[in-house]
Amino acid sequence: SRRESQKLRFGQWLLSAINSGSYRGLCWIDSAHTIFRVPWKHNARKDITSSDLEVFKVGGMSVTGSDGPHAHLPAPPGLGKGQWEWKTNFRCALSSTHMFKLEQDNSKCGDDPHKVF
Repeated sequence: SRRESQKLRFGQWLLSAINSGSYRGLCWIDSAHTIFRVPWKHNARKDITSSDLEVFKVGGMSVTGSDGPHAHLPAPPGLGKGQWEWKTNFRCALSSTHMFKLEQDNSKCGDDPHKVF
């Protein structure tokens, strides 16, 4: 189905992105390449930069849209609506693929916020 092909595209994109090393902090953390980490700074942090959001921006593009499931919600203070949607859409796509399982949520870790899948 079309929905299944969208899920496969995101999952395959993410695996390629991890392998590419193109996104700061997105990397394998085991030699078997079965566990990876995604940098996950909270949007309200004062030190968040556009590079912290780049993986969400690119990864969420296939599922973004002004009529998406969160289109009616306001963006958090300090962020444009698009920036907030990228992360939300990335998270939803990650979950909906059923290819990845959250192993650790270190997103509240002050010096190195990230999630391990």
